[in-house]
Amino acid sequence: MENIMPPTSRRQQKILERQKQEATNRKQKTSSYVNQAPFRYAERNFKSRVPPPDYSKVVDLHHYDSKDPRIVKISLPNKLVSPFFREQDYSAYLLNDIPGLIIIQNPFTDKAQRHFIRECLKVYSQAPNTSNLDTHYTIPTEGLWNFYEQENRGDLGHDYCVPRKQVNNSTKNGYDSSSSESDEKPDPLPVETVPLLPPSQLIYKMRWVTLGYQYHWPTKTYHFDRRYDVPQEVDGLTRAVVTAIEGVGHNGWKNTYRGSDYRTEAGVVNYYQYRDTLMGHVDRSELNMQAPLVSISYGNDCIYLIGGTTRETEPVPLRLHSGDIIIMTEPCRRCFHGVPLIIENTLPSYLSPDKNHGEDDWELYGRYMSTSRINLNLRQVYPLNADQEKEEN
Repeated sequence: MENIMPPTSRRQQKILERQKQEATNRKQKTSSYVNQAPFRYAERNFKSRVPPPDYSKVVDLHHYDSKDPRIVKISLPNKLVSPFFREQDYSAYLLNDIPGLIIIQNPFTDKAQRHFIRECLKVYSQAPNTSNLDTHYTIPTEGLWNFYEQENRGDLGHDYCVPRKQVNNSTKNGYDSSSSESDEKPDPLPVETVPLLPPSQLIYKMRWVTLGYQYHWPTKTYHFDRRYDVPQEVDGLTRAVVTAIEGVGHNGWKNTYRGSDYRTEAGVVNYYQYRDTLMGHVDRSELNMQAPLVSISYGNDCIYLIGGTTRETEPVPLRLHSGDIIIMTEPCRRCFHGVPLIIENTLPSYLSPDKNHGEDDWELYGRYMSTSRINLNLRQVYPLNADQEKEEN
């Protein structure tokens, strides 16, 4: 967690103690909360700075009591096979309170984690994939990270800033109408007041990049006429995970989705900085809600909340470490989930910028990851053999 300098005087100590007590009182006085839903209450707990969050209910599968009744450890029915994984037999973890959720502790080699971090920052963020920055800035075709590297080498002018996107005659009513006439989901209008920033600052403002079918965030639906290829290695990685969990089940539920039926058709790369959060939500956009959703963590640890089909269910807080994989199969696809906290100073040593790990370019990536978490989130959009449905959309 972040380092806070101790108070230097008795007066400062009293002020800090009073602030802590006031915050504790607010936290305990649930009647002061507008929304008393248990999910919201859990989010507020982990967003709290003073007093610090209560971690007593957190499930940390890297350090847990084997007698914890909430956790079920099983052997995977099929081998987890990928050139990016360590060669060994892996277990999966289930939670008694969350049917359908499957967790696999970090199976990646250290080198594979560094590889996918590079890809997420430098390659997956390039056009035609879109990011939150594309609405307001003119991002170069080769991607913002490449400009960041140029700036770091001194190849850009000392006062260079990424230009804003200009409002023109193709925009109206707050939306960009420059897309094709068949596009029923116009893009948001750029804001002319966003700050001009150099690549080294703007790179920390990147929040998401969409892969495959591009996502229309205002309506939370896909652009079915904007589909690009999901990177082949990402598709292979996801299929390996879905194949490994065929037949996993417990206490009345069972994952029956076959790896051979899985197609990685869309994805979101989420980029978190310290203090960034993701509010509780449900992913409802896919036409195929039976296919598993695969989510991979890289970088600093986080708290991941997963509850039930309404916010009235108290969520389970999971601590996810770099390389951990969670899979939401059909029984929990409609469950609320979110990320209320990135846990500071938890970057593994094998991602540290202080060592090049035999890779000369790693220092810049490691510096970024020192305060970051990346989440690679992958989905199948259409049911299998839905060619006719695709044509209609």
